[in-house]
Amino acid sequence: VKRCIEALPQETEREKEHYYRYRWLFSLLYLCGLRVSELSQNRMGSLFSRRDRHVTLRWWMAIQGNGQKHRTVPVTKELMEELANYLTFKGLSPYPIANEETPLVLPIGATKNKPLTRAAIHYIVKRIFTDTATYLRSQGPEFEGEALHVEQASTHWLRHTAGTHMLEQDMDLLHVRDTLGHESITTTNRYLHTADDARHD
Repeated sequence: VKRCIEALPQETEREKEHYYRYRWLFSLLYLCGLRVSELSQNRMGSLFSRRDRHVTLRWWMAIQGNGQKHRTVPVTKELMEELANYLTFKGLSPYPIANEETPLVLPIGATKNKPLTRAAIHYIVKRIFTDTATYLRSQGPEFEGEALHVEQASTHWLRHTAGTHMLEQDMDLLHVRDTLGHESITTTNRYLHTADDARHD
């Protein structure tokens, strides 16, 4: 998916805006494991920084999730770089300001407080997955299985992939639960495929 986004045209200002928005959107969905509803209802002001016990500046995102429940999601350096690139291209400050009402993802051409709808986010994500399937097929017939798989992907697929990859990198199960906003550890356990893989091996 990232290679497909990298290959998109960037000749016009509009194409460049799409490009930076795609990079930011997919990084945000994958690295934070957000639900679409959380993406559409939260604002740039939900991002904040604080220093840890070693005085290292760390970024976080305060998310209002399902059922008005709140959680704090760690934000990586990679994600902050994508955000800075996106905001700078939009002519905005590269880092969010406290209580800033700018939506996390803006419609093309907008710099004001008009968020994308959930339907628009679903459409954008599906379009990139379709483009990725086309890109995979262009690589040869041996990629047909992967192309079919990615054509079925959705925003929730990105969230599931995020959780699975966190667990595969040995992130603590409780940290994954808290990052994804699951009420129960049982829900998070569904993302843990490594035991099945070991059993299959």
